[in-house]
Amino acid sequence: MARTGPEEQEYFRLRGEWLRFKNHVFDTNTELPTLAAVLDDVRRLVEERGTLGLVYLDLGANAPIESLHGWHAYDEVVRGFSQALGALRPEGLLGPRDIIAVLAVRGDKFLLCAGGPGPAALDRPGVDALAARLRERLDTLLPRHLPDGIPVPLLFHEGHALLYRDPMLRAERSVHRALDEAMFMCLKDRSREEDRRAQSLDDLIRSRQVVTLYQPILDLRNLTVLGHEVFTRGPAGSAFEDAEGLFVLAERTGRLVDFERLCRSRALASARRHLRRGNKLFLNTSAGALRDPEVAGPGFIEEVERQGLDHADVILEITERVAVGERQAYQEVLRTLKAEGFGIAIDDMGAGYSSLQAVVEIEPDYLKFDISLVRNIDRSLIKRSLLETLVELSEKIGAEVIAEGIEAESEFRTLRDMGVKLGQGRYLAPPVLVPVDGAA
Repeated sequence: MARTGPEEQEYFRLRGEWLRFKNHVFDTNTELPTLAAVLDDVRRLVEERGTLGLVYLDLGANAPIESLHGWHAYDEVVRGFSQALGALRPEGLLGPRDIIAVLAVRGDKFLLCAGGPGPAALDRPGVDALAARLRERLDTLLPRHLPDGIPVPLLFHEGHALLYRDPMLRAERSVHRALDEAMFMCLKDRSREEDRRAQSLDDLIRSRQVVTLYQPILDLRNLTVLGHEVFTRGPAGSAFEDAEGLFVLAERTGRLVDFERLCRSRALASARRHLRRGNKLFLNTSAGALRDPEVAGPGFIEEVERQGLDHADVILEITERVAVGERQAYQEVLRTLKAEGFGIAIDDMGAGYSSLQAVVEIEPDYLKFDISLVRNIDRSLIKRSLLETLVELSEKIGAEVIAEGIEAESEFRTLRDMGVKLGQGRYLAPPVLVPVDGAA
C-alpha cells in the first residue's frame, strides 16, 4: 500500500478543514447558506440600497411532523419550503441579488433580505407590503413542493423589520438587531394564533363537536375483520379537520386529557352501533391518559361495561415511545388493565425508538409497525428485513403483528407473503364515519 507524502497529507488536512467549515455555513438539506455565510453579502446590499426588508420565517409550529413521522419526513418539509422560497425569484417578488438563507444548519428558520421592487429604498410600509405579498404567494406555492401526506396549508409564522444603514453601528450588529425585531414580531404572531386556536379547541370540547371514524383491521389471508381502530377529528372543513394537528394542539395547550375523555366517550358510545360481536375496538391512548382514571382506570372500566362491551374486545394502543421511555410510570396501570382482561397494542413500532426489551416487558398482545415501514416495502430490502425481525419477535412473545397504512396492492401482497397476518390502510378499507347521538 502506497504511503502518502507530506504534500498529500497537507492536501487532505486542508480538505478536511474545508469540509468541516462548509458544514457550518452551508445547509445541504435546503441547499442554502446560513446567516453567517451571507453577512458580507447583506452588508454590501444594504450599503447599495440604503435599506432592506428582513423577513424571518419560522416553521417551528410543524415540529410535530418530525415527532410523528420522523426526521426524514420533516427534512422533506423543510426542503420543500426552501424550494417554494426559490420559486419566488422567477415571479419577481425576489430579485436576483436578494438573499435567501437559513438561520443555522439543519434548522427550520429562514431569512429573506430583499431590496423590494424598483430602485427606490424601502420604507416600513413597503416592508409590510412586501412581507404580506411573500406570505400570500408562499401559501399558494407550498402545496406543490411538499411531500405527499403532509397536511396543507403548512403552518409557518412570519416577522419582518426594516434593515437600514447606520454609520454609527457595525453592519453585523445592525443585521442582528433587525433580526431580533423580526423574531419578536414572529413570536407575538405565533402567540396570538395559539391563543385563538386554544379558544377554538375549548369551544370544540364544550360543544362535543368531534367526528368519530372507524378503520377496519383485517386478516390479510382472507380479508375478514378482526376489529376497528377509532380515529377522532374535528368537523369537516374546520381548522381541526386534521386529526394529528388537533391532538398536538391539545397536548401543547394542556387540554389533552379533557379532549381524550371526550374522544373516549364518543368512541365507546358508538361502538355497539358499529362493531359486530367479537370484533376488537382499538383505542389510542396517550401517556397522560394513562394517569386519568376516567380514560384508563375505574371510570373507563365502568364506561366499557355500561356500553355492553366485553373487556377482551377493547384494546388500548400506546406508542412505542411511551412503552420505551416511560414504561416504569405506566407499567402498573397496564398490568391492572391486562388483569381486567383488556388487550394492549404497541403502536408505531420501528418509527425510530429502541429497546425491544422494554417493549417485551409490557407484554403486548399486538405490535403495530409504523406506516413508514409499510410504504414501498415491496421495493425495500431493509424494510423487509426489519419487518422479519418484528415478526420473529412477535412470535416469541405471543403477540400479533399489524401493518398500518397499506395503500397499494404491491404492499399488501408483499406483507401477506412475508407472513404478516393483520393489516389496515386505505387500500383495504378507508376510515368510516360513525354518527353518535348528541347526548352520548
